[in-house]
Amino acid sequence: MSRTKGKVGEREIAALLAELTGCDVRRRVRQHDGDSDLEGLPGWCVEVKRHARASRALIAGWWAQAAAQAERHGGIPLLLFRQDRDAWRAVWPLSVNLTMQTAAMWRGYEWTAEGSPKAWAAVFRETLTTTNQETTP
Repeated sequence: MSRTKGKVGEREIAALLAELTGCDVRRRVRQHDGDSDLEGLPGWCVEVKRHARASRALIAGWWAQAAAQAERHGGIPLLLFRQDRDAWRAVWPLSVNLTMQTAAMWRGYEWTAEGSPKAWAAVFRETLTTTNQETTP
């Protein structure tokens, strides 16, 4: 039951992120431990959670998982979660919006921003614009 709930949640948020970003976002079908749950968001490692209730402690644990996964794969961590009968929430490192950064800012839950997927998509578009400007002569 919970595995099905997770798959449905991953498909649901993938469709929403595809709509918000214009990217071809899909659920990663063959997931191995430590893989991103979704693919198609360049530079980002995504962890998706569906849970009946999401306490701050539980979210912090999910964030630690997302941050470790992103560190292994060289991406920016993104946690997307939804409690039963609630809207999706996105958690990302506050440091993506900061000029001065340290590695510790990517790991600790206290260094995150939380908002709607729509708010995160605005950050995503900004990081794509910044990256494209840095690589274009």
